[in-house]
Amino acid sequence: MDFCAERIIKQRLSSERASHSVRVLDTALELAEGSKIDLEKVRLAALLHDYAKEVPPEKMLLIAREQQLLTCAAEEAQPDLLHAPVGSWLCRSELGIEDEEILQAIRYHTTGRKDMSALDIIIYLADLIEPGRSFDKADELRRVCRQDIYQGLLMAFDLTICHVIERRFLIHPFTVEARNSILLKLAHKDIKTEE
Repeated sequence: MDFCAERIIKQRLSSERASHSVRVLDTALELAEGSKIDLEKVRLAALLHDYAKEVPPEKMLLIAREQQLLTCAAEEAQPDLLHAPVGSWLCRSELGIEDEEILQAIRYHTTGRKDMSALDIIIYLADLIEPGRSFDKADELRRVCRQDIYQGLLMAFDLTICHVIERRFLIHPFTVEARNSILLKLAHKDIKTEE
């Protein structure tokens, strides 16, 4: 890519959100260590994952409707969920990013999805476990992710779904599908994990 993602996020996002994106990058690179994943894709997806985070909810909903990005009632009821698909669309339309792996990792970093790619998983988890996060069980989730990324992903989905239920929000169907997908793969040993 011929642009500086770091400069873009510093111009587009608040300093707090830009700092979060840099911490997500550091965490994503740590999670990708030793894998065959393209680190430039990790870098761009991590830095740009919240590209639309500070777009006002009404505008996000408008863009999502115009671009036919809405997938379920949860997104209309909780427009903040739209910052991921809207961000992916804006990265393509405003920044000219065409790499589907990067766009997909941005698109699903909030909800997850069935059969997530390695890049999807890394960005999803890095966003949750970066050092600035301090939710209950954050340290335990970090430990599990570093021991076994797939068990960490399952724990992340469980924590997310419990959090959404406690807040009496709608659960995004992609998150349910993602959890079921990883649970079935782990149960059928389709994923080699460290016990």
